[in-house]
Amino acid sequence: MNENDEVLIFKGMRQLRYRRNDTLLSDALRSPYYWWWAFLRLSKDYWWVCQRKGAVGDSRLKGMYRDFGNVYELTFDEWFSTRGKRLFSEEFALPEVRQLFAHNLELSRPAGGHLLLEIPLNMTEKTIISQVRRQLRIHSEREVKRISTAKRKLAKLIGIRQDVIESAYAVWKLHHDSRDNRVVEKIGQTHGTKSLYQIGKELRLVRTCMPVSADNTEKAAKRVNGMKVAVSRMLNRANNLIENAAVGVFPSIKSLNEPIDYSPIQLQRMNEALAAGLWRPLFDPNDKLIVHERDDDEIKREITTKPTAPQP
Repeated sequence: MNENDEVLIFKGMRQLRYRRNDTLLSDALRSPYYWWWAFLRLSKDYWWVCQRKGAVGDSRLKGMYRDFGNVYELTFDEWFSTRGKRLFSEEFALPEVRQLFAHNLELSRPAGGHLLLEIPLNMTEKTIISQVRRQLRIHSEREVKRISTAKRKLAKLIGIRQDVIESAYAVWKLHHDSRDNRVVEKIGQTHGTKSLYQIGKELRLVRTCMPVSADNTEKAAKRVNGMKVAVSRMLNRANNLIENAAVGVFPSIKSLNEPIDYSPIQLQRMNEALAAGLWRPLFDPNDKLIVHERDDDEIKREITTKPTAPQP
């Protein structure tokens, strides 16, 4: 049971309402909420805001750190139990059809989002439903909307399914693992890099582009090119999912409308930290990476320090 035996409502889960924590955590691992957390752990930008304890110039990153916290130092179960369910659960009950009484006509939502009807109880159910449906269809302000009262809302899943999100993640992971610059190259041995085609083939990304023994040279080449294009497209989607996740939009495979805003000195420090190998993406939901968080005085000095203008 939840601590207060309360029912939590989530719009992006297998069920709508949850009372048991074990069922909630199990379903959360297969939900878009898990993938938001997982893509954050691939983001260099979000790693840097954790490194800075939220002290960065971009307000979107600041807000994300305030809400999501340091996702690198907690497993998913730990993070979802302490932060995730508070961020993603609905703060108010979902709207529903209910009976109003003559002595109390108070609406559950502000006026304008309701239609008040008088329903004679002596009519048949079929007639009532037919007439209510007609009133809905002719109402000038009738518009079906997905309204959420969660603190952090999922973006509309338009043009992207969860299986696409999962495939993009798998492609990005294999691409990263195969091009890890920390692997020491040895003379006479392949250093582990894989072509786009090899990545797609290993993941069986596009069934129609898998090799067929009966193919001639031309048809085999077409399959190879088709797989390479599919992997390249999926990598681009994954990178956009990572960038958008860091600024509070998930899932989105579109390019960022506004690039992340860094001061010159912060960008320099971040690049130095990345070059030193302090960052690495976390793929295992139970893996942790202790982020070196600088003390408040050091952060304050860095933020207030501005490059001096060159002397004429």
